[in-house]
Amino acid sequence: MSTAPTTESALPAQARAKTPTKAPNDREGFRQAMSWLHTWAGLVLGWLLFAIFLTGTLSFFRNELNLWTHPELHGLPATAAGTETNTAEKALAALHRKVPDVTQWIMHLPDERDPAVNVLWRGSGNGRFETLRMNPQTGEPVDIRQSMGGDFFYRFHFELRTAQKGRWTLEGRWVVGVATLLMFMALLTGVVTHRRIFKDFFTFRPGKGGQRAWLDAHNVTGVLVLPFYPMITFSGLMIFHSMYLPSGIAAAYAGADGKVDSNTYFADLQGDQPERRARREPGAKVEPLPLIPVATILTAAQKHWDGGRIGSIQARRDAQGHPVVEVTRHEGDRLQYRPPRLLFDATTAQPVGELNPTSPAVTTYGVLYGLHMARFASPGLRWALFGFGLLGCLMIATGMVLWSVKRSAQAQRKVATQATPAPQRLPLGERLVAGLNIGTLAGLPLACAVFLAANRLLPLELPQRADTELACFFATWGLALVWGLLCPRRLGWTAVFALAAAAWALLPVLNALTTSAHLGATLPAGDWTWAALDLAFLAASAVLGAVAWHLHRRRPAPATPARRAARTHVAAPQAPTPAAHTVPNAASEITAGT
Repeated sequence: MSTAPTTESALPAQARAKTPTKAPNDREGFRQAMSWLHTWAGLVLGWLLFAIFLTGTLSFFRNELNLWTHPELHGLPATAAGTETNTAEKALAALHRKVPDVTQWIMHLPDERDPAVNVLWRGSGNGRFETLRMNPQTGEPVDIRQSMGGDFFYRFHFELRTAQKGRWTLEGRWVVGVATLLMFMALLTGVVTHRRIFKDFFTFRPGKGGQRAWLDAHNVTGVLVLPFYPMITFSGLMIFHSMYLPSGIAAAYAGADGKVDSNTYFADLQGDQPERRARREPGAKVEPLPLIPVATILTAAQKHWDGGRIGSIQARRDAQGHPVVEVTRHEGDRLQYRPPRLLFDATTAQPVGELNPTSPAVTTYGVLYGLHMARFASPGLRWALFGFGLLGCLMIATGMVLWSVKRSAQAQRKVATQATPAPQRLPLGERLVAGLNIGTLAGLPLACAVFLAANRLLPLELPQRADTELACFFATWGLALVWGLLCPRRLGWTAVFALAAAAWALLPVLNALTTSAHLGATLPAGDWTWAALDLAFLAASAVLGAVAWHLHRRRPAPATPARRAARTHVAAPQAPTPAAHTVPNAASEITAGT
């Protein structure tokens, strides 16, 4: 029994003689090296990058998600312009009644994205901050359910937060930093690898199917908003530059004892003076703050900024123990982060100084920070950035699927060279990648919907309710990963996408059944801050449902031996000698496979 010849031996001798030999090309070698780096930099941590990118995209609407997960805030009156002083006075008086020995507090005043007064406080200088939501008209606390809400997506995307009070935040930031660096490398090498990247951008052929369609989708999503991807990854790295690049800081800010004087560095970064920054030892006793003349201070700040909006107020004790008040301008007033701040003496209400660094290095850093956070963005621009983020998720997802499709095509060509093809079975590596693709690319949207559904379904009196919501998220994600590994083919994709579509569609229904902040109330009232999220949930359900339906109805036709022989017979070359008849159709199968 003869075996199938190799591709080279299957060609006629005359054809082999006429085949030109390519000369070595250093440029091609460099591009191939970049292609290898692009593939593996994206594959090794591609699933984590997708999770980081998706949760980071949701973080553009962090405030809105916080509102949706705390429906008790629905119906709070909007704060009129010019009433910030009265609102702050009432909230501060209520805080001192609730916590007489408060040692530090940060008050975020209401705006168009959040109608409540948000107060972070702690009763000891070294404890964790506690949170209060207050009615802007009365100043009294609003009793809300325990939930991380949009803060979970925000925290997960840069520190992989797994609990309301996470313990491994520093390690999570390192993992995210490595993944972000690999994505930055994949972006740069992707531009080098795809030499026709801009030409391919105008070529999208979904009808061709297979590897060609996935590559076109990867190119289009990669080029459509190409400047956005390097900006968002590089700025994400720069936000934590003190962690990832400590050598420069250590060289420029070496203390007298040989240690890094980080206090001076961060003071220069924020335009402050080192001696004004509180640096207390753990366990040190801190005196409670006095009642602060907040009305006088806010009036002086508004006059200094010519009527500019006040974003937040912070009261603390400095390194010498003197009470100081820091007034921060609203973050939406400019692109650069952080906003200008004014310091006041808390007892005399006299201005102490202004914190608004203008050096080129600090300004550049602030602009990168501001671009990444996008807190300056209007609703329209925020939705545009959200769309850019979704395109980034699609770019990562299509790259991950493309890897599997390419290996599957190579396996099919290999099978085509065999005289008696064996039943196809995914190798262990490909099966693992396919399962992880299903569990992450389809399972993560399902887990996000379950997390939001748990916010409505869990009992309000449940102890550690916020952590239970997170447990529902990670349990759903884990089950999707297990399902993907057990069923890595088309059925696995269809089932998870269908469940995700159903879960997102269920969210507005649960909202209507359990709260008064549903579409029937918010749409007639024109309350788009609340209604937009329910409508977005329905849109997400429609997209995921369309994907599930497409996967369900488009089943590949089985390649029977007769059909395979018919396809290969058309491409079979004429045999020049009788010797070629010893292996009928072998060369034609190779030609069809290549």
